[in-house]
Amino acid sequence: MKNPIPRTDVVLAGLALVDVIGRPVDIQHPPRKGGLQVLESMTLTTGGNVANCGIDLAKLGFRVGAISRVGDDPLGDFVLRHLAKYRIQTSGVTIDRKAQTSATFVAVEKGGERTFFHTRGCLTHFRVKDIMKHLPLIARTKIFALGYLGLLPECEPHLPRLFAAVKLRTGVATLLDTGGNPRRDPLLLKRMLPYVDYFIPSREEAAVLTGATSPAAMVASFRAWGARGVVGIKLGADGCYITDGDREATVPAVKIRRVVDATGAGDAFVAGFLAATLRGFAPIDAARRANAIAASCVTAVGASTAIKHFDDYR
Repeated sequence: MKNPIPRTDVVLAGLALVDVIGRPVDIQHPPRKGGLQVLESMTLTTGGNVANCGIDLAKLGFRVGAISRVGDDPLGDFVLRHLAKYRIQTSGVTIDRKAQTSATFVAVEKGGERTFFHTRGCLTHFRVKDIMKHLPLIARTKIFALGYLGLLPECEPHLPRLFAAVKLRTGVATLLDTGGNPRRDPLLLKRMLPYVDYFIPSREEAAVLTGATSPAAMVASFRAWGARGVVGIKLGADGCYITDGDREATVPAVKIRRVVDATGAGDAFVAGFLAATLRGFAPIDAARRANAIAASCVTAVGASTAIKHFDDYR
């Protein structure tokens, strides 16, 4: 009998939401009360790690599964249609009939810097059990990736149990991504990191998590707390610092002429790193590809607009 659960390359769990991206928005000089500020463009798209990384990976040429929660509303319908457009498996997405789809207004300034206005909506109901019930889906993938530590407060106390279950019951590789405002909790990380194969937070997030100031010191803290796999630090315009325990390197960013919109750059890096890893690249070489894919992301409005097939990044 044919197995109804499809095989995928990556299953992403966590945030799937709607982004309304307006640009350019002069945050420093808003219109007077009751006034109007004319924008060059306003784009409706999906957001969150599930949508951003998922669509990036699909465009790069990989098979993707999604586990998240959306509302029973037009915004939720938009998310599901958008994921389906890229053939992302959505059997793991729960329809929440008690709260609206999570949504963000992204105000993009002229230089590409972003300011966010967000409602969590139905993601306040997202729980680890929403993921655990889809372990059969995870068992038929190659990498399980969850995001974001810092934006799933209801799930955080139970994440060590989740990562242990995924690792011990399915054997697939795991990635933990960070976002928003993660809190410093060494005990939580000590319980979770031994089951995480890839952990590459941003410099700002790693500084909060560890209290350290240099990438090497940040990574040393994560190692002391049990991280055994690939650990790195996303450094924005400075590239990234990456180590697999044997080799380490600061990989420079790929330079571009003009930043249009930095939305989704971190997610594009994660998607690029996972894609290169699935193609057999060693961590430092995977980070080089990830930097190139993240650089292409910021050249157009939207988190996934500029992403091309993996073979185009040479």
